[in-house]
Amino acid sequence: MEIVLIIWLAFGIAGAVVLTNKGRSGCGGFALGFLLGPIGLVIALVMNRDHRELEKQALQSGANRKCPQCAELIKVEARKCRYCGTELSPVEAITQANSIDPRDY
Repeated sequence: MEIVLIIWLAFGIAGAVVLTNKGRSGCGGFALGFLLGPIGLVIALVMNRDHRELEKQALQSGANRKCPQCAELIKVEARKCRYCGTELSPVEAITQANSIDPRDY
């Protein structure tokens, strides 16, 4: 009986580690693995990463920005939001203007 409990605890710990690495709740991963055993571990392995974590990485990479109206993630070069249709100011022109040193002239 004790060996079964130890195996189920191992599934719980493995589920917690997997979901923590995916940016999700470690406690939820432990509960999933402990209650469902190997099935819970498979579910934890198949789950996607946390949407907020992916959004944070996309913003930090500099390839994306948020629309000021609808807050959806869009490409930096976009001139119009594909979700709400808001006209956007081009970021390239702004960053190039900021990178020009007036002492160069």
